[in-house]
Amino acid sequence: MESTTKRNFLLLVLCIFGIMSSYSQVTFRTCCYYNDFWGEWEDYWTECWGGYDGFILYPTKEHKSKYHFAFHIDGYIEPSKKEIKEHRKSNTWWTYTGTVEYYISDVYPTFKSCLMELGRPLEEKDTKGYDYIYKKLPLARATNMRKYGEVVGFTRVKSKATIKIAPYKVSPEVYNIWIDGVAFAISMNGNQFSNK
Repeated sequence: MESTTKRNFLLLVLCIFGIMSSYSQVTFRTCCYYNDFWGEWEDYWTECWGGYDGFILYPTKEHKSKYHFAFHIDGYIEPSKKEIKEHRKSNTWWTYTGTVEYYISDVYPTFKSCLMELGRPLEEKDTKGYDYIYKKLPLARATNMRKYGEVVGFTRVKSKATIKIAPYKVSPEVYNIWIDGVAFAISMNGNQFSNK
């Protein structure tokens, strides 16, 4: 009887540890701007790799090369403590130019359409599944063929962007990445890069 109690206790501890470890994934907060309005902040579970001058987002438990969104600030120079303090005091955002990479597809032919429908950049998993393949895709392909004479597929796009960073105390926390009149905002949600 005593070994059964120990075994049950050990099983309970392992279950609790398993539940706790599943909640230790990196989470960000994201928000989208389109049609002249910001949406609500939402949790976004993904992996991130890079630094404060730009990073990639890629699916959890996938290789970094499978990233679905990336941005990089051109010629980023880390601000001095004095500059950081001045920006924070005046509530002035840092503004940079850079490049961004994201995916589009037949169903989501623009970055704006991805943000409007998904509330985030398009991921490869979004192009799989019954609804996408049998409901959305045939209609989108027919429409695109009539409009443009081509099928897009799942395609990576590289574009120029304006990247704005909110004033901060220690390290950048909120990035607004502007592309063609829409924006994807990322809050680090307390996560920090190891190179800082």
